[in-house]
Amino acid sequence: MYPYNFKKGQLIGTDAAGVACDRGFIAHFQVAAADAIVADIDGVHVAKACPVLNTLASCVVAADTAVTDILTISSTVDLGTSFNDLSILLTTAADDTLEVTKTDGTKTINIALANTTASNNTATKIQVAIRALTTVGGVAVGAVTCAAGGNWDTAAIATAETESIPFAGGTTAIDTIITGITNPAVTRNMTATTDGTAGDIKAVQVTVTGTNYADEVITEVLPIFTVNSKTTVVGSKAFKTVTAVAIPAHDGLGATTSIGFGDKLGLPYLLTHNTLLTAHTFLNNVVEGTEPTVAFSPTALESNTLDLNSALDGHVVDAYFIV
Repeated sequence: MYPYNFKKGQLIGTDAAGVACDRGFIAHFQVAAADAIVADIDGVHVAKACPVLNTLASCVVAADTAVTDILTISSTVDLGTSFNDLSILLTTAADDTLEVTKTDGTKTINIALANTTASNNTATKIQVAIRALTTVGGVAVGAVTCAAGGNWDTAAIATAETESIPFAGGTTAIDTIITGITNPAVTRNMTATTDGTAGDIKAVQVTVTGTNYADEVITEVLPIFTVNSKTTVVGSKAFKTVTAVAIPAHDGLGATTSIGFGDKLGLPYLLTHNTLLTAHTFLNNVVEGTEPTVAFSPTALESNTLDLNSALDGHVVDAYFIV
């Protein structure tokens, strides 16, 4: 059979009866020496200090003894806005036993005060009981803090509340960078690097937005940083341009984050398989002794990349694919 090769105006032949022919073309992928430079941890955006921090959420409930007899329940800073969805329902128990339960569906912490002995209702005991719930409506409560105000610890045996009181004040700070960005010379994967005060570094994830080889808008959430450790995380998608970088707040203002590019080169092909021709990848016109790593995707152009075994070093790259 001789199917027609429309792209080249040629016939592809086979003598195997009943076997169809696929059209295939050899593509030469090349990166000029000036663009095939070494990976750069701040080549997209220089290190930037954390400008803001998350803030905690809190909830204040009152006993019926005096307006100053209050209990303040607070989240941890790192949980940010998630605690704003929770509330406290303070009631009076039918007996002299403190009981703390939860209602996951409404994200409510139910505190029933012992009705006779105030020492059963101290801030410390309520804190222990709330932490024992572990989660409420999917929100971790294992590190909440409770602080007594006024004479709460010695007087609180009945509630002054008639309905649940919501938590408020939690914020999740994100530094979104849209200026000072330098695009890679060719389509490459992104990296993020933490530095500065190690103890201020938080296990957060940077989000990069930009375009792929075909100028389509793409987004990637980079791997999570290691807490209290200066590290570099490496993305897998290839970006032609970067339009925005979102960096969640770290644990302290001394942490910095820089954005760079890695060694993975973005390919202009949607590949169903790794079709790189063996022993046909060259760095500085010398064939690579170890085959490169090729990532492929038939649907997402940005997920098709070429990563040479040797580090890029400012010399021309040549590779050949069947496409």
